[in-house]
Amino acid sequence: MPDTSPAPQKKEFRQSAAWLLVVLVGAVFLVETLVMVLLPVLPPMSRTELILMDATLLSVLIFPIFYFLVFRPLVRNIAERQRAEEALRETSNFNELLIESLPFGMDIVDEHGHILYMSHAMENAVGRNALGEKCWDLYKDDRRQCIGCALNQPIQAGLAKSMESTGVLGGRTFEITHTGMIYRGKPAVLEVFYDITERKHAEEVLERKVEERTRELRENQAEKDRVVGQLIQAEKMAAIGTMVSGIGHEINNPLYVIMGKAEAIRDESDVAACNEHARDIIKYAKHISAIVKNLSGYIRPASQHELEKTDVQEKLLEALAMAKHSMLDDRIEIRQNFAPVPAIAAKPEEIQQVFFNIIRNGIQAMAGRGVLEIATVREGSQACIRIKDTGTGIRAEHLGKIFDPFFTTKGPDEGEGLGMYIVQKIVNKYNGTIALESQENKGTTVTIRFPGAETIKEE
Repeated sequence: MPDTSPAPQKKEFRQSAAWLLVVLVGAVFLVETLVMVLLPVLPPMSRTELILMDATLLSVLIFPIFYFLVFRPLVRNIAERQRAEEALRETSNFNELLIESLPFGMDIVDEHGHILYMSHAMENAVGRNALGEKCWDLYKDDRRQCIGCALNQPIQAGLAKSMESTGVLGGRTFEITHTGMIYRGKPAVLEVFYDITERKHAEEVLERKVEERTRELRENQAEKDRVVGQLIQAEKMAAIGTMVSGIGHEINNPLYVIMGKAEAIRDESDVAACNEHARDIIKYAKHISAIVKNLSGYIRPASQHELEKTDVQEKLLEALAMAKHSMLDDRIEIRQNFAPVPAIAAKPEEIQQVFFNIIRNGIQAMAGRGVLEIATVREGSQACIRIKDTGTGIRAEHLGKIFDPFFTTKGPDEGEGLGMYIVQKIVNKYNGTIALESQENKGTTVTIRFPGAETIKEE
């Protein structure tokens, strides 16, 4: 099937016209050559007829040549120009229709702020056509140029700058976009006005709500911290209740020794013997002092102290000493494997409570017989603490509830179920992690990791 599209047909037409011009030019050349040859040999009358016939023939031949070489290109150029003008008019009408249909105002100003063009939307906003007036005299309520006005510096054609302006057209707020352009051969600026009054109002309302909600959250968090602090203190007091008999025994024994040594000094006349008794009194008094110091440090409210560098191993030893004074059975073996670890940023008494609660749980789980292993190891910038017991372990269905408040597997006189809940709260408070592994009848391992104090300082 032959190609009937417009482009091939137009090409074939041009080729045919070119061949026709070649033939016509060749014919004119042959006719003129023939006339030049015959004209000298013909009589005068015949010459006149030949000249007339030559002129007629030339007219017939030259007209197509003139048509194809001059008239037709001229007509084609005129038609193309008309089509271009029509397309330009359509584009201009479309652009004008597009501009006038936009819901926001637009104008064009010169570099001094004089208005050169206003869209219908802008005319409707101000109530008149204000060509020639300065834009700030027309739009600004105070008739002053905007602070930081984009017209203060030349704007390169095609570049845009945006700014917010308040007190415009009756106290409203607009976002104005300035775009450099050429208008009627001179530098100008296209101004597009977006009314953002309602949006700014909505943002202000949202900001107030966010501030109110933030304040409520802070108050709620403060109340939550206060309640958690009370729970921690209550757990401490409950633990003290379980330790009273053991601590009383630990204090009474050295007190009896001190009393006996004091009586011996009263009845002793030998100075050397008195000095020996005095040294024993001092030793046992220091022992009682250490017990009281550990106890007072444990029950002291944490809110009285700020964060400080805390020695993990020191707090482990203090917690272990408290356990020994109060409840440790001689049949429980203690194994310590302390490797150097970084200090942590925390309240020391809270870290001591974490360790004491875990050690106490392990001792209670072993029911007077077993092995308690306490180890520390450095893991990068973290301090890692592992406390392992060989007690009864935790049943699988209870593992997911260990850190729930008031959950306990102990008897009614052995705890309220807040120990591990408080442990987790304190560990999380200092960006630490706690993991628990347990097998029934084999024992439990608690692993705690705290970031080092230097890491916290760098962050």
